[in-house]
Amino acid sequence: MAALTAICRRDASLKCENASVNALDLVAIDRTDDRFATVYHRLLEPSFPPDQLDSLADLSASAAKGRADFLVAVEADGTPIGVAVGEWYADSRVQLLAYLAVDPDHRSAGVGGRLLDAAVERWALKHGPCVVVTEIEHPELPAEHPEWGDPKRRFAFYARHGARVLDLPFFQPALRDSSEREQGMLLVSLHIDQSFQVDDGRIASAPIHEFLTGYFTATEGRVPDDRDGAALLRAARNPDGIALTDLPQADIGELPRIA
Repeated sequence: MAALTAICRRDASLKCENASVNALDLVAIDRTDDRFATVYHRLLEPSFPPDQLDSLADLSASAAKGRADFLVAVEADGTPIGVAVGEWYADSRVQLLAYLAVDPDHRSAGVGGRLLDAAVERWALKHGPCVVVTEIEHPELPAEHPEWGDPKRRFAFYARHGARVLDLPFFQPALRDSSEREQGMLLVSLHIDQSFQVDDGRIASAPIHEFLTGYFTATEGRVPDDRDGAALLRAARNPDGIALTDLPQADIGELPRIA
């Protein structure tokens, strides 16, 4: 942890309040809010494959511990139309954008972009993370269900918001005993503290490695030692740092992917 302390900063005095972006109200809610279950069932549940989505009970428990953060986009009448869910990994000082979902009737109208930008800003101020990351499907994967979105369009969306791919053979861990790992995923950065960058094209590996060990321990119950898990953690220990590729400049055929 000494190395992490040296490269990560936090200003505990910074606060982040609810915001209004382009007349769209953004409201932070907790598990006691009447809209918490509504947001899950109306926005998250239809938008993600079952193996990619935490249960309502797990997200509620995470929120109760102060680890999960819900930022909700609401219409003038208070109807939720979008949500960004963040999970804070305090030991590694890494913020995960776990879910970003917009009601199908409001997609392609800028709601997701405004919500993403506001959420990243909120978490950067609230926690002072080394990095904010999220998981997206490889753009070569097929669109399996209309409501789950198109990997190519999702890739383009994050490219427009400055995301950068981490050079890791990443996959999403199994979120519970009854689910499977999600292969063909990319881990991308949405915000990087300058002190975390080795240079313009690489970020320090220590927090990413610690984040991954914490992520797998929280989901699969242990640090993975199988072939795929070992390869991922080995790449995340690179002493020279982890290479970054800007999404707009990425050659899709050369993006990292699990074997």
